[in-house]
Amino acid sequence: MRYHADPMSLFFDALDSLKSVETPLRRWVLPDRFHRVEIETNSRCNRGCHYCPVAVDPRPGHQMSEALFLSIVDQLAAMGFRGRLSPHFFGEPLLDPRLPHLMAEARKRLPKARIVIYTNGDALTPQKAHALLDAGVSLFVVTFESAESEAFQKTRASLPWWTFRRHFLVRHFQDDVKAPFNRGGTVLFGAKELHMSSCHAPSSTLVVDAWGKLKLCPNDYYGVEDWGDLGTTKLVDLWDQPAFRATRRELLRGEFKKEICRTCVGKVPVTRPLADHG
Repeated sequence: MRYHADPMSLFFDALDSLKSVETPLRRWVLPDRFHRVEIETNSRCNRGCHYCPVAVDPRPGHQMSEALFLSIVDQLAAMGFRGRLSPHFFGEPLLDPRLPHLMAEARKRLPKARIVIYTNGDALTPQKAHALLDAGVSLFVVTFESAESEAFQKTRASLPWWTFRRHFLVRHFQDDVKAPFNRGGTVLFGAKELHMSSCHAPSSTLVVDAWGKLKLCPNDYYGVEDWGDLGTTKLVDLWDQPAFRATRRELLRGEFKKEICRTCVGKVPVTRPLADHG
């Protein structure tokens, strides 16, 4: 078996580890271009984690067509994309049986990208882990609400320790996520909740849901601020919409003109949360 190390993505790894300086870099230095892409291939999730709106108001089950997924990936390839690609939004990616095939196609088209799977770990069996590593996945970020799943424990045991250390990041939400987002005002965490004076998420991360809709950011669960349909419009045309560009610049300057943004960063109180853990 061969596992991809993606040595060409060191810059993007470094930027991910320096998120505290990303906003000023994006405001004053970096071009207006995303370096993280999240394409949700499956909208369904098998869990109801307390920190996610899926627990209270799950969305309908839907799979993005392979043709649309590959069309988006090909558009990224034409742009020379070499950042982080992840097949998720609020759905659990490992519930999509096509995932190894889709990731292999993404790797073929985006040889310098860093493919990262975010998962709750329930379905991360040894067979799936090996298939996805062979397909070119760079890293699994596994977040547990409580105890580790049996499937994941078997996967850990099936891999050499150096392979596991290199390709798996394990987080336990209560211990490792110190300041969570309120997910656009859908889930509250009281004093623990993240507050921000500016926001680079819409500038750094392009998010597409399973229906092909371009989201404002990874926290816009209900699509309050959708920016178009990639099934009918090219990615670059949606990204370069004057109103979307202006919104990204405003958020980098700390100008929160949209209600969902003011709520998400703690500028105004949440009035109708789905869940309150304060």
